Amino acid sequence: MINEIIEKNKKPLNDKMVFVDKGDQLKTFEEIIGQFKGKTVLIDMWGTWCAPCRKEINEHSKALHDYFKDKDIQFLYVANHDSHNPENWKKFISYESLEGFHILANEALTKDIMTKTKGDGYPTYIVLSKDGSYELSKAGYPMKREVLIQQLESALIK
Repeated sequence: MINEIIEKNKKPLNDKMVFVDKGDQLKTFEEIIGQFKGKTVLIDMWGTWCAPCRKEINEHSKALHDYFKDKDIQFLYVANHDSHNPENWKKFISYESLEGFHILANEALTKDIMTKTKGDGYPTYIVLSKDGSYELSKAGYPMKREVLIQQLESALIK
């Protein structure tokens, strides 16, 4: 187990870990929706400080990526309340091999997303459909992965 941790700590960032251009300057959920227009996106609102978030990422991220690898779905990880520590944020992304898009949210963006989606804690998952509509995940916490998969499958055909 210790060797696994040591190896994960050595992992570098790769080209499938995309940092959204000027992501730290985004202030509204609409700005994010605009960047992903026409795409189905799973938005993961999380934080490096959030033990439940780290646990959910560790348990579900790879499985979700594997399930949707041949489908037109994007993964967006929005880190919240972490802007004071970008090094730790990037280290966690490489440690967990979080391939997808990444935003280190400022407080205004965090507040806007959580208010508009009625998210009330972390982790919060949001399903964004191609048509720009969105809804909170129905998978609950701890995540019922099959429920989220079905919700994403439905969003893919909207």
